[in-house]
Amino acid sequence: MPTFFEASYDNLIEGPNGRSWWHSMPLPDGNRIAGGHADRNVQLKLWGNLYLNTSGLVRKHVLDIGANDGFFTIAALLAGAGKVTAINTPDEPTFPENLFFASKQWNVAPEVIVDDFQAHQFDCRYDVIFFLGVLYHLENIFVAVRRLRELLNDGGILYLETQMSLIESSLPIYEAASDIYPTIAKQYKEHLHATGISNFLFPNEAAIHNLASSYDFTCERLRGTYTRDYSSRGVFRLEKLMK
Repeated sequence: MPTFFEASYDNLIEGPNGRSWWHSMPLPDGNRIAGGHADRNVQLKLWGNLYLNTSGLVRKHVLDIGANDGFFTIAALLAGAGKVTAINTPDEPTFPENLFFASKQWNVAPEVIVDDFQAHQFDCRYDVIFFLGVLYHLENIFVAVRRLRELLNDGGILYLETQMSLIESSLPIYEAASDIYPTIAKQYKEHLHATGISNFLFPNEAAIHNLASSYDFTCERLRGTYTRDYSSRGVFRLEKLMK
């Protein structure tokens, strides 16, 4: 039987549950659900760019923030995580329906929460947090990173993926998203009333390292096939330091 982590697939399936999908989700029969990105392996490339070794998630408690259709939630469970919590705001209309559909196909059972991670009262802390494609959607990234630190166990790992500013500087810079200036991506002001749709700040690499330092994380930039194919995206591994 094909595995979840294979790049090849037989056929693309459009919305098997009658809903649209953002993630291109592998299926156990060798087919794949057609996601919103033209690159049907984009999520798999990002997974590979995290460089999770074979024991990196075994028996770990994992939190997937902005889980959406659940590719990374399911991947973590299939990689041996002891518990995976998927959280997304209710502004994503197909969450958690698509996640439940995919979880049933792969016979896994994540914990699912419909809420904002910044306000939700979690009942535990986590060994690993996935924070993929979320940072630039937040109005206050500094409060968010403090919250992420609170949610991690000592020595816990935060995997962060974000749109980057391409403005070159050795100093930390945040490029503001705009609908009226030619920034790296638009703000989409019309969606400011919702959570996780509009864009706000795009960091350069120095800004990510500085952000990590401010909240007592080590920080390593991870490069691979994903970041080579999508050069304006950055992937980072942050480890929580004990004070």
